[in-house]
Amino acid sequence: MPTPVVSTVSSAPATPSLATAPRLQRAELAGWAALALTLCIWAAFFISLRAGARAALPPAELALLRFGPAGLLLAPLLWRRRARLAAVPARLWLLIVAGAGLPYFLIAGWGMRHAPVADGATLIPGTLPLFTALLAAALHGRAALARWPALLCIAAGIATLLALKAGHADLAQGYALFLLGSLMWSAYTLALREARLAPIEAAALISSVSLALLLPWLLWQVGQQGLGSLALPGIATEQLLLQLGIQSIGVGLVSTLSYSFAVARLGAQRSATAGALTPVLATLLALPLFGERPDLATIIGMLLIAAGVLWSQRGQR
Repeated sequence: MPTPVVSTVSSAPATPSLATAPRLQRAELAGWAALALTLCIWAAFFISLRAGARAALPPAELALLRFGPAGLLLAPLLWRRRARLAAVPARLWLLIVAGAGLPYFLIAGWGMRHAPVADGATLIPGTLPLFTALLAAALHGRAALARWPALLCIAAGIATLLALKAGHADLAQGYALFLLGSLMWSAYTLALREARLAPIEAAALISSVSLALLLPWLLWQVGQQGLGSLALPGIATEQLLLQLGIQSIGVGLVSTLSYSFAVARLGAQRSATAGALTPVLATLLALPLFGERPDLATIIGMLLIAAGVLWSQRGQR
């Protein structure tokens, strides 16, 4: 695992000085506050994806709301910081854009067309600690697997969902997409930590590059099938405002900054703690909005995954 941003030199004492301790505490509190904000936006993200699926809004068009305003707004910053971003290795560029940009968004959006909010919100953020630890172990050694009982608890939650719902082909497709999305987000988390980009730089890179990838796709679709092939112009005003608020402002700008800030203050694995409560909050929101009641298999899987995430963070500083 990468080390925390706040570090000491070899001659420093083993424990923080009285002057340093308050600064460290404030930095951690700021990190947890950013993580709490991210949690709320993540829950709203799944609600938004499900609302788009129920409104028959294709994921690519929903992605235009997600990356369009943020990409245009942050493009000048991307140009001004081009020298800084050019110093980031190409593999980290690829992992950051794929893991939190257009590819991840499309994977999550397609998955939400096959499964309810509770399952998507459980499997994507809830399995982040498991995939983050596995990737960190592959890159940095087996020390990342030190909390293997907690990781097994998360794996048991996944297995419960898969086993108890094995007969539903549509759900299986959604689950596969959700797990792939979680793996992509874990790779993004570790790449972001290694790249050491400022939160605003990460947001600019993700949004602007994703928009640059998306526009040719949509233009080709319009060229082949005409403007009538787009569903976005025909959606209800309240649906459009909901998607703009959550995707463009919340996910497109605020959560990218808050999650990047949390990773910088708390580290990659500790930032994955947010996944423990995301499914609970998203499920509570989905009940009055969509009438989606989680079944017993979802509740058991959710509890096991949430317990594993919280267990994995026990005693971490």
